[in-house]
Amino acid sequence: MKEKTYYYHFKKTDASFWAMLIALIWAIASCCCCFCCSKYSCCDCYLAWIMFVFATLLWGYKNVLKQKAIVITDKDIKIDHSNPISWKDIKDAEVKVVKMCCGSMKVLSLIPKEEIKYHYNWLQKHNGDFGAFPIPLYGILSLDDEKEIIQLVEKHVKIKNK
Repeated sequence: MKEKTYYYHFKKTDASFWAMLIALIWAIASCCCCFCCSKYSCCDCYLAWIMFVFATLLWGYKNVLKQKAIVITDKDIKIDHSNPISWKDIKDAEVKVVKMCCGSMKVLSLIPKEEIKYHYNWLQKHNGDFGAFPIPLYGILSLDDEKEIIQLVEKHVKIKNK
């Protein structure tokens, strides 16, 4: 099997468009105040434009660029921005329903063997109920991707609570 890459499918919302529009209006209004009223400094104008540019870059990062969720090969699996973990270092996998602020979410948590030496990033160390290697199955991947991922993981490790 060649490398198989899955990407997040974020739902496009009008909220991000409206947030950018409000930031643009705020930037224009603060510049008008800067030029029309002497009591406002140009620093307010620069700050408003910096915040607009920042909001635009964030929107572009989320909505324009493809965000890798999972990369699966015969040798290993890489989830988000973590280091790849070899299939031989995974004991098994478990489907979990984890409570979050916005409801319950389903994840496929890979459970590593006890004796492996692995460099965990900050998110993996502070992961709550997810486990260090969670594969999201809760709406940010398509349903077809979810089924494919479960099948590919099942080829390499046993899945509990399926």
